[in-house]
Amino acid sequence: MTDTAVAPIAAPRLGSTKRDGQLSGFGALLRLRMRLDRVRVVWWFAGIVGLVAATTQSIVGLYDTQADLDQYAELVDGNAALIVQAGPGYGLDTPTTGAVVMNELSIWTLIAVALMSIFLTVRHTRTEEETERIELIRAAPIGRHAPLAATCVHVILVVVAVAAGAVAVLLAADLPTAGSLAFGAAMVGIGAVFISVAAIAAQVVGGARAALGLASTVLAVMFVVRAVGDVTAPALSWGSPIGWGQAIRVFADERWWVLVIPVGASAGLLALAIHLQSRRDVGAGMLPQRIGNATAGPRLGSTFGLAVRLQRALVAGWLVGLALFGFFYGIIADQAETLFADNPEMADFFEQLGQASPTDAFLSTALFMLAFIASGFAISSVLRLRSEEAATRADWILATPTARHTWAMSHLVVATVGVTAIMAVSGVATGVGFALVSGDVGQIARIVAGALVLTPALWVLCGVTTLLIGYSRHAANAAWAVLAALVVIGLFGPLLELPQWVRNLSPFEHVPALPGSSFDIVPLVVLTAFAVVGLTVGVRALARRDIG
Repeated sequence: MTDTAVAPIAAPRLGSTKRDGQLSGFGALLRLRMRLDRVRVVWWFAGIVGLVAATTQSIVGLYDTQADLDQYAELVDGNAALIVQAGPGYGLDTPTTGAVVMNELSIWTLIAVALMSIFLTVRHTRTEEETERIELIRAAPIGRHAPLAATCVHVILVVVAVAAGAVAVLLAADLPTAGSLAFGAAMVGIGAVFISVAAIAAQVVGGARAALGLASTVLAVMFVVRAVGDVTAPALSWGSPIGWGQAIRVFADERWWVLVIPVGASAGLLALAIHLQSRRDVGAGMLPQRIGNATAGPRLGSTFGLAVRLQRALVAGWLVGLALFGFFYGIIADQAETLFADNPEMADFFEQLGQASPTDAFLSTALFMLAFIASGFAISSVLRLRSEEAATRADWILATPTARHTWAMSHLVVATVGVTAIMAVSGVATGVGFALVSGDVGQIARIVAGALVLTPALWVLCGVTTLLIGYSRHAANAAWAVLAALVVIGLFGPLLELPQWVRNLSPFEHVPALPGSSFDIVPLVVLTAFAVVGLTVGVRALARRDIG
């Protein structure tokens, strides 16, 4: 034996000042988030910037003379239906190409940026805690607030990149530099606000789905607040971040000082998120989760009962949210007739669409909007199969004598029946809202019928999502890309002058536009058949591939 001392193995100084720093490891986490989102960011960038590019080029080509711009302004002036969908129409009193572009594009781009901010923020906050990956990260010398800070910086960098792409598109279309930069700034401001909103939601609730639902509900409420304000009380629009983005008045004597509002609001909300994070345990939310019963009830003895239990909050949230939207649409529908009475251009426009009246045209458009929104429920409900598989909870069920197709069909029944119930209730709410202002209770049945004829198109989306899950768990997220494509086709197809064969790819293109148009059962039968084939083939593919 020698007297040489054996040096101990160096260990991390977990009690060091670096470990005690609240932002220790921020740089490494930021790089990790960029690495994990490299594909998602490309898709978001391509989708939003591509929408801006396609819409801008279409409008520039369609309204290439001042007479065309003046005619557009006359068409939308004072139109409550279009104000709800597009905003107050700043700059249309002396219309320019930029003002028309913003009226057609701004609100949907701002909503897309808000949704992107919400999804990416929740993915790197509440989802990380729900899957317990945050515990592995926090076991390293990582500060308590470093994950949240890295997430916020990462997402705002993505928003800035998307905004820069949109600005480049507007500049390439020879639109004024000041207005283009103002629109980019509006996108960044809205993105920052909803990053903070999603960060707060991740602290308040204990699940990723609940956080997404809460933040998305805030966005929906802000849309309604902005719409009500733009139609009835402009001062109310200042209570909505979407209203702030439009109040910058892009291409209409820009008001740069408005940017102070989203910057201040996002800073305050983020400070609240940090405060809430300091007061809760990792993995838990500020709202305590309800303790379940010691023993399961008889309804949980079947896969269908379990699927209903897992998705009942999702169904209820979407049902209430879309019912409120529908009621709002019904309340303002009666204004369509009076507002269009002095607008012969708008009357001619609706006659070309084959609608019986402007009011019926507005109601059918409102129902299509509700169906597009309900598509989000249809896809997310079917994707519950994917999340159950990814979290290995499906393994416990399939380890019993339960067949795969039985397990899968239980969730698919919830999705298809749930989306049907959501459309029915939304139709009732829209009809009730319209009956209250028009006094015609008989319209409720017509409006409900108009909502229900849209459900086969939603079933087709359920079938497509099932096919993707059956092919591969990793391919399932492509369902959201399908929905994005359908929204672009449905909302911007005529404006972008898409070929008819492209528009025919959307199942919503084939359903009757009730009320106001003639009813045809053939396309509904065909769509239902496509949905059944998609569900059946998808379930069989799922039964053949490896789980997980």
